[in-house]
Amino acid sequence: MPTIRKTAQRLFAVALLTAGLSLATPANTALAMNQTPCTTGDLLHIWGHYSRPLIVGPSGPFEFCAANAGTMGLGAGAWVDKISTGNNDIQMNDANGTPIRISRWNIVTYPNRPPNITSIQIF
Repeated sequence: MPTIRKTAQRLFAVALLTAGLSLATPANTALAMNQTPCTTGDLLHIWGHYSRPLIVGPSGPFEFCAANAGTMGLGAGAWVDKISTGNNDIQMNDANGTPIRISRWNIVTYPNRPPNITSIQIF
């Protein structure tokens, strides 16, 4: 019988320790970049177009806004013509692997040679 009592005490102590650690550790807030209506100037706003000569996928112009920290893929063949960062520091990842960083409150246009962007990250 004493063995069962010691085992029960140990289990109770482990349960208390686990409960204490879970209360002491703050929950991590999961942020995910997502599309949102273009209602204010402080959002990331992107204008571009898809060109798909050899692949099946979207084609034609696109425009969208995004909010929250995270990364969003644009798919193959996305060319960015203009970007307004709003209150976001961002990084665009070019198809050739070149990261393009743009700080907040900037508007950048690419009238002649737009970059082929695979993903955009908000910091």
